[in-house]
Amino acid sequence: MTAPLHLAVALDGAGFHPAAWRDPSARPKELFTARYWTELAQRAERGFLDFITIEDAFSLQSSRSTPDDRTDQVRGRLDAVLIASVIAPSTQHLGLIPTVIPTHTEPFHVASAVSTLDWVSKGRAGWRPQISWKPHEATHVGLREVPPIDRRANDDVTRGYINDLFDEAADAVEVVRRLWDSWEDDAIMTCRPVASLIATSCTTSTSAVASSM
Repeated sequence: MTAPLHLAVALDGAGFHPAAWRDPSARPKELFTARYWTELAQRAERGFLDFITIEDAFSLQSSRSTPDDRTDQVRGRLDAVLIASVIAPSTQHLGLIPTVIPTHTEPFHVASAVSTLDWVSKGRAGWRPQISWKPHEATHVGLREVPPIDRRANDDVTRGYINDLFDEAADAVEVVRRLWDSWEDDAIMTCRPVASLIATSCTTSTSAVASSM
C-alpha cells in the first residue's frame, strides 16, 4: 500500500528569499498583523495542505550570519507560537507547527506553550525544533557563551560543536515529550458538584489539583 503524501508550506514573513517583500503580490506592511497570517493559513487550508510551519529565531533576518545594517530586507518577526495561536480559531483542519528553539528555551516552557496551542487548536499543534549556533543570539538570552564559528567550515571543532547542539536539542525533545506524557489523556475534567476545574475524579473528596475561581 502506498503511503499517503502530506503537503505543507513553510511560512516566513513575506517569503524565504531576502527580496520576497518586493514582489508585487507581497504585503510587507501587513507582516505584523494578525489578519496577514490568518489569511495565509486559510488559503493553505483551502488548498488542502496538511500543515504549515512558521519560522522563528532569536535574531533579525539576514542573508548573512552576523548582524548587518542593510535596509533592503525584511527585519523582525512575530513569535511563531503566538502566531499559530492566533491562526488556530480561524482554521479547522490545518496542522500548525511553529518553530521553537530549544538551544535557548527551557523544555518546560516549550511544553507549556505548545500544549496550550494544542488545546486552542483542538489537537492540531506540532513543534519544529531548531538549533541556534550564532553568538549574537546567545547574547540576547545571556545563559551561555557561544563561540564564533563558520558553519561552512568542515573542521573537527565546528562539526563537534554543531553535533553537540543537535544532541542537546534531541535531549530537549525527549524531555518535552515526557512532560506532555506526565498527564493522562483524561486528567483534566470539569466537575460542577464540587466546583473543581482539574480533578482526578468527580467526587466530594479533596482530590482537586486546582479549584475554579
